[in-house]
Amino acid sequence: MTTTPTATAVRFGRLERRGVILGLTAGQVGLVASALLVVVGAEYTTGMAGLVVSSPLWLCLAAVGLASVRGRPLVAWLPVMGEWSVRRLLRGHVEIARPLQQPPTASLTLPGIVGRLTVIKSPATGAAVVFDPRSGTATVVLAVQGCGFIFEDPATQDALVSDWGRLLAGLCQQGDVARVQILHRRSVGGTSRVRKWWAENGLVDAPWAARVVAELIADADTATERHEWFIAVALRTSIGSKPSRAAGLGSVDQQATAIASAVTAAGIGLRGWVTPTRLRRVLRCAYDPTALPDEVREAGEDALRTFIGPMGFAETWDSVCTDNVHHAVYWISEWPRSDAHPGFLQPLLLASGAQRSFSLLVEPISAATALRDIRRAKVEHTADATQRARIGRIEDESTRAEAADLIRREQDLVAGHGDFRFAGLVAVTAHSHEELEEACRATETAAAQSMCDLRRLVGQQGLAHAAATLPLARSLL
Repeated sequence: MTTTPTATAVRFGRLERRGVILGLTAGQVGLVASALLVVVGAEYTTGMAGLVVSSPLWLCLAAVGLASVRGRPLVAWLPVMGEWSVRRLLRGHVEIARPLQQPPTASLTLPGIVGRLTVIKSPATGAAVVFDPRSGTATVVLAVQGCGFIFEDPATQDALVSDWGRLLAGLCQQGDVARVQILHRRSVGGTSRVRKWWAENGLVDAPWAARVVAELIADADTATERHEWFIAVALRTSIGSKPSRAAGLGSVDQQATAIASAVTAAGIGLRGWVTPTRLRRVLRCAYDPTALPDEVREAGEDALRTFIGPMGFAETWDSVCTDNVHHAVYWISEWPRSDAHPGFLQPLLLASGAQRSFSLLVEPISAATALRDIRRAKVEHTADATQRARIGRIEDESTRAEAADLIRREQDLVAGHGDFRFAGLVAVTAHSHEELEEACRATETAAAQSMCDLRRLVGQQGLAHAAATLPLARSLL
């Protein structure tokens, strides 16, 4: 009897839900303590009458401190709701472009991004360097392509996974790397280039075989999908100041060249750097995937200068409308809890039924910081276990799993591996609100097949859309 070899499984840790005491956050503890102070004060000053009179106050404090909505403490919703209410009051959730007031060629002002970004063309590589003066980072973008991972044999898959792990570990050891984004975007129009090539090279008086091919191309489904992959790296730099701009660009070019070499060594197909012209096309298509035909996409930089952001942007509580399309962004709250195949995201990335963009945001953490966080978390787990034993509360299996994940992370760090924070975002796009809801249901089904839990973000769709669909390695905070 022979057995078929399988690729090495991958494992993810559980979402950490630590608190100050018994899983309660500092805000929850403060509200519960305030409620107890009101109860004790009313009882000792006016007795039962004062306790009854003050009951609306301390009951409200206790409810806000202990209640949860959609698995999230109610006190954690207050900042989101407050910020959303302020933006609604100040009309910050709606933006209308003014075509007569064209921005400078080297600047970008996009919805969901506070401030103005500066685009500088690297003289060495020709890549677009996007500088954010607020965060002090310079972002370079690589256009990459897949290598048919799903169709490879298990040994090759293991080698590719190991190479990708070494790439991430190398990025974690570079102190200048602030953030890495892997963006996969799928949109309609995959046959447009084929149609264009046949229109330019096909013969009118061709034999019958060529006519059959022409008929097949003409009858091809216009909804054929196009896949694009990008890797964006945000580097800490100071190229914003003009005296040091040349030196800063030189440092960015060196680091970008090293990153490109590492990406190639990891077995990822490198298509080239994203130039300023292509960057504008990529950003524009993130807001409306069907806005520009191939002829306009291949136009020069001057022709694309006015096609940067959407003409209209309207954010609602759980969606975003840009021009004539609607978007909804999900956060992957839980990754597979058990061992999974490295290609477990195949249903979510490749399944048909909706236009989706998937972004994986990775923030490297230094070994000293990671070890300090792990030790602090272990102390919190020990204190919680002692408190639970004191009040007679049984420790559940999820708590044991979190403790085991901490021990495994510490062992990996001691063994020399890197550590990083990561978050997955999925943006769904449709042409109407009804189609968007249908596409969202299809996306949730595909995520369940990938053993991932999705949570639709609310009150922050503008920020989430910029982080999920734009290859700029944006932070979620």
